[in-house]
Amino acid sequence: MTKIIKLILCLVLILAGNVYADVSQSRLVFVANVDGNWDIYSVDEDGGNVVRLTSTPYDEKDPAWSYDRKKIVYATSDGQLNILDINTKKSGQIAVDEKKTAKFSPSFSPDGKNISFVQFKSGSGDDTDLIIFNLETKQNRRVIDQPGAQMWPAWSPDGRRLVYTSVHCLSDCGRIIQELWITDPTGDYARQLIMTGSLSQQPAWSPDGNQIAFSSDKSGNFDIWILSLKDWKSEQITMDENLDVSPAWSPDGNKLAFISNRTGTMEIWIKDLNSAELRRLTPFGNKNIECKDIAW
Repeated sequence: MTKIIKLILCLVLILAGNVYADVSQSRLVFVANVDGNWDIYSVDEDGGNVVRLTSTPYDEKDPAWSYDRKKIVYATSDGQLNILDINTKKSGQIAVDEKKTAKFSPSFSPDGKNISFVQFKSGSGDDTDLIIFNLETKQNRRVIDQPGAQMWPAWSPDGRRLVYTSVHCLSDCGRIIQELWITDPTGDYARQLIMTGSLSQQPAWSPDGNQIAFSSDKSGNFDIWILSLKDWKSEQITMDENLDVSPAWSPDGNKLAFISNRTGTMEIWIKDLNSAELRRLTPFGNKNIECKDIAW
């Protein structure tokens, strides 16, 4: 083989690798129940090229990308956390600790060194803690001592803050009131971001760090909202009489994916925030497959 041919082949491989990297940036991961178990799948933004990533006896949930797009951390129905390598499709359980309490809602820190997650307190009913596990030292620590249930921690793009939800009231209010809170990874402070008097959940930080998307039943049923961290105003993004939950930002920050049952089945929808175009993803064609827990 001549040097010229070798050079051409090398260039082709490099270009192919770059195309794959660009495509991977636009892929979503989600959980779907195809054959009786909830497993993790990935799909292109247009709904094509669906790939099954897990196949276990357990139900997978809460997948989250690492910032380099090489790994996915997720929880399983046995209460454990796992990391999946995208290239090899091999996963391994994280030895977070020896406690038997369930763990869920994991997410990578932007530098990839830590994983935040929620853990139920042993023998305390619905009380939970926010935990950070260091992948290098294999040590975990509670972020903040706050009564009640803290859920859905999400890192800011600069790694300096965590947004999460905290339950304020249950039976005394006649309904669940859950608001957005913010803290730093050391737990030096915690403060409430907004007061909606509603059940707010699943916050997701925009790629530029200036907005937080979340789902809330403030308008009477669950819709997607966006909170601006510049002027502290909230904007309702979806206005449907059905359920809209689990928002996930596109890497460029111009779109939001979410789960909706507006067709009668929990499916993936994408809204363009510039054009307001709304479209449904059908990774399984005409099959009636339930989906949930999106990460983009």
